[in-house]
Amino acid sequence: MVGTIDGMSEPAPPLVELQRLIENLVRAGTIVQVDHGSYRCRVQSGGLTTNWLAWLARRAGDVRHWSPPFVGEQCLVLSPGGDMAAGFVLVGIFSDGMPTNGDSADVERTTYPDGAVIEYDHSTSALKATLPDGGTADITVPDSITVRCKTADVTASESAKVHSQEITLDAPKNIVTGELLVQGLLTYTAGMAGSGMGPGGKTAQIDGDMEFVNGHGITTDGGDIVAGDISVQGHGHIEQDAGGRTAGGSVP
Repeated sequence: MVGTIDGMSEPAPPLVELQRLIENLVRAGTIVQVDHGSYRCRVQSGGLTTNWLAWLARRAGDVRHWSPPFVGEQCLVLSPGGDMAAGFVLVGIFSDGMPTNGDSADVERTTYPDGAVIEYDHSTSALKATLPDGGTADITVPDSITVRCKTADVTASESAKVHSQEITLDAPKNIVTGELLVQGLLTYTAGMAGSGMGPGGKTAQIDGDMEFVNGHGITTDGGDIVAGDISVQGHGHIEQDAGGRTAGGSVP
């Protein structure tokens, strides 16, 4: 049968050709090849293998999303006018070869080939990211970063470092459960108090000289050291002989 298309004088395609075009509008298939450099892939659909076709991305403007398809992933080929040479590939159909990675209506989860998983459970407002052994994370923020939470727990099984020109620990109490080594000058402005046993059974041990300045001890020259009732600056001695030797002990 010969007819016209949209009132034009061109003859209509044969019925067989129309049926082929209609069938090619949407075809299910499987990714068989991927060219990442040209963002193209080839699809096996029935006994047909397509030419290189572009796949559809989530965004492809000023905001772009890159997540290329994998060989074996099930997809749809959308062909405007039934022309598969001008088709696009829509990926994201689960299959027996690529099964689902979740079964909850509340969880959005992304699973990667190396075993990394990023998921968000909106029923509990919980965000979770899990990397496999050897995984790393690198966040670069040129200006500033702010983290606000009720509690925080950071565990580094081997070591942890913080690099900065100045670090402020703004807390009413800071607790260090292990040894504390200060390699620079240690300065404190609200006094110091301590107890317990240190090296050699002593509460404190200092290797080097000590000087007390601008203190409020017995004299105006500097601070004082007091052991029990005995003042270093103000104590006296008893029973001194002519040579200045003391037969007795110190007295306050």
